Amino acid sequence: MYTAREAIDTLVIERAAFGGQAAGTEKLDNMPGFPEGVSGIEFSQRLRRQVARFGAELLQAQEIAGIYQHDNYHCVKTNDGSEYSANALLVTTGSRYKRLNVQGETDYLGAGVHFCATCDGPFYKGKRVVVIGGGNSATEESLLLTKFAAQVTILVRSGKFNATAVIQEKVLSHPRIDVRWFTEVKEFIGKDSKLTQLRVYNAQADTEEMVQMDGAFIFIGLVPNTGFLETSSILLDRWGFIVTGHALLHGDDRPMGFEHRDPLLLETSVPGVFAAGDVRDTSTKQVVSAAGEGSTAALMVREYLKGV
Repeated sequence: MYTAREAIDTLVIERAAFGGQAAGTEKLDNMPGFPEGVSGIEFSQRLRRQVARFGAELLQAQEIAGIYQHDNYHCVKTNDGSEYSANALLVTTGSRYKRLNVQGETDYLGAGVHFCATCDGPFYKGKRVVVIGGGNSATEESLLLTKFAAQVTILVRSGKFNATAVIQEKVLSHPRIDVRWFTEVKEFIGKDSKLTQLRVYNAQADTEEMVQMDGAFIFIGLVPNTGFLETSSILLDRWGFIVTGHALLHGDDRPMGFEHRDPLLLETSVPGVFAAGDVRDTSTKQVVSAAGEGSTAALMVREYLKGV
């Protein structure tokens, strides 16, 4: 939207339906300007109409096979053999939540099974929730959920947390957080299209039991959609997220092309290629901040193009 408004010829390539994770969210309750909330699909449809009104070209159902540079152009190759070239690229391919891949998980997505405490925690005021995971995200989000839920139970597959000592201490000493070690979910079970209980297995005791819960939050990691960049010159961190801005200068050598200037805030290790949203290494994984990063990156693209 921002590049099109700047009269920059803009092509948006999307591998599936427009809207990404936001479109698949049952309800966005923390998006400014929507006091009653808005469904993810309605929000994404509104954005699409708005972008089209400003003249951006939208290309759907096209998987990116890879990108490469040719002279001053950045080239994008799709799986159907087509190629597109541009003076600048903005990568906003996002990330996806890791799933447990157990029975019932997909059935209750958004109806008891969640991946974001900030987004969906307020729906569980005074209720019981379970958190699945043992890392920093799981422990930090558990503390956040205590602001809403009456009881938070953390299920950890191993016998210890893989989180910072300070966070562990806060979790283990919290009166409304119960930790169950060596425990994993085997099945999500519900009634009337709403999650009501979990079938869990305790490896230490070799026993199964049913746990009554109002909601479940899964925090076992994120996978960035950057597979098509693995053979490119764009620097990724060890988890596959795109490194941008000043972080690119933390190593011993400056990235090629930045001998005479520093990378812009949302610029990648390849001059003229930018990244925004959940695909970036330090992003907050929220719709509102992803939109903000997108507009910021678009304005940086404008400045970059002045020197091309």
